[in-house]
Amino acid sequence: MKKLWGGRFKKKADAGFERFSASFIWDRRLLPYDLEIDAAHVKALKKCGVLSAAEASTLSAAISDLAEKTRSGRLRLNPKAEDVHSAIQEALRKKIGPLADKLHTARSRNDLVSQSTRLYCRAECLKIIEGARRLKLALVRQAEDCQEVLVPGMTHLQNAQVVSQAHIFLAYVQMIERAQFRLRTALTLFDVCVLGSGALAGVSYDLDQKMIARELGLSRITQNSYDVSGDRDFVLNFLSSITLLGIQFSRIAEDLLVGQARGGAVVELDEAFCTGSSMMPQKKNADFLELARGASAVFAANFAGILLLLKGLPSSYNRDLQWDKKFLFDSVERCEELLEIFIRVVKTLKINRERARELLKDESIYATDLADYLVSKGTPFARAHEEVGRLVSFAEAEKTPLSKIGLDLIQKFAPLAEGGVYAIFDARHSVRMKKTAGSAHPAEVRREIRYWKRKLKK
Repeated sequence: MKKLWGGRFKKKADAGFERFSASFIWDRRLLPYDLEIDAAHVKALKKCGVLSAAEASTLSAAISDLAEKTRSGRLRLNPKAEDVHSAIQEALRKKIGPLADKLHTARSRNDLVSQSTRLYCRAECLKIIEGARRLKLALVRQAEDCQEVLVPGMTHLQNAQVVSQAHIFLAYVQMIERAQFRLRTALTLFDVCVLGSGALAGVSYDLDQKMIARELGLSRITQNSYDVSGDRDFVLNFLSSITLLGIQFSRIAEDLLVGQARGGAVVELDEAFCTGSSMMPQKKNADFLELARGASAVFAANFAGILLLLKGLPSSYNRDLQWDKKFLFDSVERCEELLEIFIRVVKTLKINRERARELLKDESIYATDLADYLVSKGTPFARAHEEVGRLVSFAEAEKTPLSKIGLDLIQKFAPLAEGGVYAIFDARHSVRMKKTAGSAHPAEVRREIRYWKRKLKK
């Protein structure tokens, strides 16, 4: 097929090099965005006199036809094309003849691929943001359904203090919200029209760049053409945001896996997201959670890839940048796939209330409440901390629950303890003792649920 750059060369390119350098297998994902740009570019070429009204009409109709066939899945481009831009040019040439060659006037593949990639990133980023919203909503609905389920919250993978399972689900919402905030800020770097930058120096035609920006739904135009061709900061920032979201997925997945490993999960994974063993008939493995946990490595690797690709790269365009698509498309597609499954996983989680009650038998989770009780009786916190620590150690050695130790013996460790101390050893009392905003107090949990339900309405 005819190259967009072939006039300079007398010798045919090495076949192996052609295969190695071709990017159509990746950048065909940019097809709808290239066609959107082509439609806007035709209008700009007509306005600056490069195309007559009749030529513009013919080109626009041909581009519109390709776009319609793309949407319906009927468009077949040459798989041997160097890239998607060349494939589109060839398809237009077959359709309307030499007039198609005028489309490349006043632009380079450098500014074209930069713009097309930005439009792709904008569309996919919005999809991921919406997916994150739906995931948060699924978590909030789970939280709403299990406000009364109290469990030991953990630090260092050890039982620590009483919280509701709803409080934990709402913590996951906060984690996703932070990653989603990063994604929203990434949108700013996509929102710029770089067409008219050409290869690096701009173009010698009076293109109405602001009109092109309006056609593409962009709010501003570039300030420097030399920067445009080598700029992939927007990809770097996007992959950084996806990586953070992937890290949050991995932490939530690990939480759920730890619950499974404790010998009976409070939060049970639907078996539709589990697999078995080819040897051990009894196994039900939470494979989705393990794959979700491992996916963070893929996101981090792709982020590291674009980071290293840009490190030390001279300004303006270099062919190294072609590799950005490999990292970008892989992270975006894996993230969207993972999000959709995670939403279904969260919606189908089951709460094992009996298991939650069983876990609350570990009365060491009331140790901090007991120290706070002693403070209310006049004991300085540092001393109360030490007294309760010794009491817990004694209870463990004697294999006796704290609530079963007689008051006389408790007072040997904590002299200011009184008969009312036994009210401390109650999970509902524990969460109601909390007074701060964002705490595990049931009223705070209800407030947070109401807040997120309002915020997440589409």
